[in-house]
Amino acid sequence: MKLSKTELQAALETSPRASVPFNKLVLSTEHQVRAAGTTPRSSIAELAASILQNNILQNLIVVKGAHGMFEVCAGGRRLEALTLLVNSGDLPTNYPVPVLIVPVEQALISSLSENTLHIPMHPADEYAAFAKLIGEGKSVEDVAASFGLTPLVVKRRMKLASVSPKLMTEFRAGAIGLDCLMVLASVDDHQRQEQTWAGVPTWSRRPETLRRLLAQGEFDSNSDPVARFVGVEAYQKAGGAVRRDLFCEENDDKVYLLDAQLLEQLALDKLQDEVALVTAAGWKWVDVRVRLDHDEYVKHHELRKTSRAPSEHEATMLADLEARLTVVRDQLEEVDRTQPESDEDAYSMLEGQADDLQTQIDNLQESQQCWSADLMALTGCVVHVGSDGRLARKCGLMRPEDRSAMVKAARAAGEGSAGEQSMSLPATKTRPVHSDKLMRQLTAHRVAAIQAELLAQPDIALAAITAHLAIELMTDVYRRSYGYADALRLSATNIHTGLQSEADDVRAGAAWQRMDAERRAWVARLPQSPDRVFSWVLEQDKATVLQLLTFLTASTVTGVCGEERDQQGTDALAGAVGLDMRKWWSATKASYFNHVSKGRVLEVITQAMDAAAAQRLVALKKDAAASWAANVLANSGWLPTCLRTRATAVAGDEPPRTDQKINVDESSMAA
Repeated sequence: MKLSKTELQAALETSPRASVPFNKLVLSTEHQVRAAGTTPRSSIAELAASILQNNILQNLIVVKGAHGMFEVCAGGRRLEALTLLVNSGDLPTNYPVPVLIVPVEQALISSLSENTLHIPMHPADEYAAFAKLIGEGKSVEDVAASFGLTPLVVKRRMKLASVSPKLMTEFRAGAIGLDCLMVLASVDDHQRQEQTWAGVPTWSRRPETLRRLLAQGEFDSNSDPVARFVGVEAYQKAGGAVRRDLFCEENDDKVYLLDAQLLEQLALDKLQDEVALVTAAGWKWVDVRVRLDHDEYVKHHELRKTSRAPSEHEATMLADLEARLTVVRDQLEEVDRTQPESDEDAYSMLEGQADDLQTQIDNLQESQQCWSADLMALTGCVVHVGSDGRLARKCGLMRPEDRSAMVKAARAAGEGSAGEQSMSLPATKTRPVHSDKLMRQLTAHRVAAIQAELLAQPDIALAAITAHLAIELMTDVYRRSYGYADALRLSATNIHTGLQSEADDVRAGAAWQRMDAERRAWVARLPQSPDRVFSWVLEQDKATVLQLLTFLTASTVTGVCGEERDQQGTDALAGAVGLDMRKWWSATKASYFNHVSKGRVLEVITQAMDAAAAQRLVALKKDAAASWAANVLANSGWLPTCLRTRATAVAGDEPPRTDQKINVDESSMAA
């Protein structure tokens, strides 16, 4: 029998209505489309609470069964809820249940229609209904009891009902998900809700993004250090406003503090209590900062603590603690060796003892670190809120104007240069003689020269690569690589080919050309296929292999740098090969003098010749002075400091020979 929706509705309306005792109802197995036990238990509990409060608002649909029983074909959830209430003693077993009695031939289609034609309520309507109930005078607790919910759930649904109507319309249309709606509902301001949602690109509309934007200018009571330092209770006692997020985890007591000015003032007041104690300790000055800005004190150098000798009692305590720690560690090792997978409790207990003993040792050693009282009188302390939300001190800070006095005080105490080492004093800044670009250019030539010198000294190449591998593979285990099946793993970079990017004139140099010629020679000898290289090397005599290794090692020599240093990483290698940069580079107008100031040109002439020669250049323009200096120093062997080695340092400082012919255009000397 096929019925339309209208016909079915009419049939149900004409069906007899009756009240049937609960103990006469059973769930139909033949005429019920929803399988028993498929409804979530939480849903049944909510429905049971509603029935207990408001009775049954919709009839069950039944057919007559055997022995005076009635089979429920539509209304299985209500029957389950009634069963729960009867079993709990809230309803009697003969509780009258309103039903519609339909013919057997209509039973199945009635069950199907009720389950498929039912249109569920939109969540937005549910939120509005809850808010309406509260508006009619019902308490949150009453509404919660009526529907079997917790008061928190009711409050959350009421909060959702208060969202901007514009956003609620988008929620109904599916443009806003419930997870995002809950975040937006955490603030009351409709304009702020709408602006936040509109201000986020579609692809970035996620709960965490919205939450971060809404929290701007607010202070999380759980994560913000100052908020933790002040405390929510003290802040609210002072009249501070807060915002609570109803949609946080139920055990999350987080709130957002809204009054930044009040929070800062409360923190300052609390920090002031520490000022008197710090001042009494002997510091020259005390600053109070709620949030420490390290950049503010970048020019404040630091006084370091000094170690004092332990007292006899402290030395005895330290020796005792260290002895006990050794015993515990031996016990740990024994447990780990003999019982690696059992007796976890014993191992954990011993591990805890070891940690406690180590903490005691650290604290005792820390107590032996102290400030010099004389130097404390010239330095200060910043009292601030630490990152952990606790009071913190940053002590031993030296103001720039006190630097000289600090050094004098340290020396007067008999510490000499050691006294200066007790302070973190940066080197006095001076303008570098050579620019970064020129330094890189000069050191590129130096690297190329070392590479070329190394070609004729395979014993040094062998020593260099062996030392490199030893450092790589033996001194730092964290530099090892895993997951590769290679028999060997050696990282190397062809530095030689990259030198031309550092110095555009390096290709014209003899060192570069020497290395390039060597490379072309080896390319011609080596097999073209990488698969053949290893077998080819095995076939060669040791001298050939060593020559190849020498060239490859030379190609990896590095050391280009953009700043002037007292020492360079290649100094040892340069000394070993007997590097003399006069063989590979000379100071010309293009290679050097065009790149330095006129003052540096005068300085070089003074160094290489004398002050009288330099004085002749004072009236010249920079270009003329550069030309003159280059001409004078041609073939002189003068080198800037960064290109000198011990072998050439003395010779490089010597002035040119007195019989050297200087080719000078006298017209260029005119003022």
